[in-house]
Amino acid sequence: MRFQQLPFLACALALLLIKGCELTRPELRMLVTNHEQLSHLELKNIIEEQSQLRLSEALVPPDVDPLEALRSGETDLALVENSAAFVPGVRAVLPAYESVLHIAIRNDYNPADYSKPLMGAQFYAANRSAAAASFIDVVTRRQELQPGQFGVSREFDANSTDIIVYFGPINPEKTGWLPPGFSLVSLDNQFNPQRDFYKEGIGYLVPNMKPKLIPAFTYELPGNREPLLTVAVDTLLVTRKDVAERAIYELTRTFLEQKQRLTALAPHLFAGINESFDPLDLSFPLHEGARAYLEREEPGFLERYAELINLLVYIAFLMISAFLAFTRWREHRRKDRIDVFYDRVLAIRDGSAGVDIAARLEALDALEREAFASLVAEKLAANESFRILTDLIAVARDEVRYRANDAAAAAKQTPATRKG
Repeated sequence: MRFQQLPFLACALALLLIKGCELTRPELRMLVTNHEQLSHLELKNIIEEQSQLRLSEALVPPDVDPLEALRSGETDLALVENSAAFVPGVRAVLPAYESVLHIAIRNDYNPADYSKPLMGAQFYAANRSAAAASFIDVVTRRQELQPGQFGVSREFDANSTDIIVYFGPINPEKTGWLPPGFSLVSLDNQFNPQRDFYKEGIGYLVPNMKPKLIPAFTYELPGNREPLLTVAVDTLLVTRKDVAERAIYELTRTFLEQKQRLTALAPHLFAGINESFDPLDLSFPLHEGARAYLEREEPGFLERYAELINLLVYIAFLMISAFLAFTRWREHRRKDRIDVFYDRVLAIRDGSAGVDIAARLEALDALEREAFASLVAEKLAANESFRILTDLIAVARDEVRYRANDAAAAAKQTPATRKG
């Protein structure tokens, strides 16, 4: 009976493991803009179906901009224009799409001073856009307006808003950001006394922002019967530095692998997503998870420097071979020197009988001192050959003394023998 329950226990354990894996799927909270160009639910379904992630909507008050929401930990993901200033702790994931400036003015707006047409205007910066805030700052400063001479809000007010500043993709099917009573205007319109500046000079004041032209009749909206001069900037998907590398790796992989599916849903948002962008052109450093995915097929250190490593190994082999050859030559030369010492010791030991014994011993002592001096000067090696030399000198001394003693004893016995 106990063995019959094992299959059921195994199945239950497998189900628990699967459930545990689902519960540990990382969750990423994404800040959704006021005027969505893609349903958050559609994006959520694709991400969760094709990855090990869960995607949810971040609940952030409307007066908090995306970068501040990231810094405070209220969201994990946000869309920010590439013209935004660097903020510590914020990291880029991918360039998402090109945001184009759409400016709409209330139809009954009538400036009191045409030399400063923005005096007293109330701006609505749609989608909590950092680029919109930067643009409003540029145009008002160029008209020498002080902060109290105009107003900026992140929420549209039908009663007070005069000018709408909306950065978003060119999408004629999504125009909910333009309420009735407003018309699109070009940057070279009559209300802009510095219209020529925006044709070429905007990029000098706002990094990564460039001139753009919305063709006539792109939108079925008031004001687009003529081409609209405007500006554009890339929009980045950004996250926090402390978001798990695994989660951002999965997110990056899913966006790039599911590009066709995402493009079918919203071509104006995802058609431009690709891996071939320069991270140095972004306002924020790449997140380590995104970097790990983008560099997954890059050659490793050994592959990148294989030729250099081969050259260094070859040079090292040549140097080692040369060193060994030099060592052998040096040892051979030392061997030749020690042989000379051997010959000199034997010559002193076997010298002619007429040579004084004391002179022979002194010669051996001098030769021994010379050998040790050569050893200190590294002209001789402290090896077995040198030990043989010192032993040979000691034996030669003993033999010289022994022969001297024999000669002395023979000299004493000769007179006695003759007398007997």
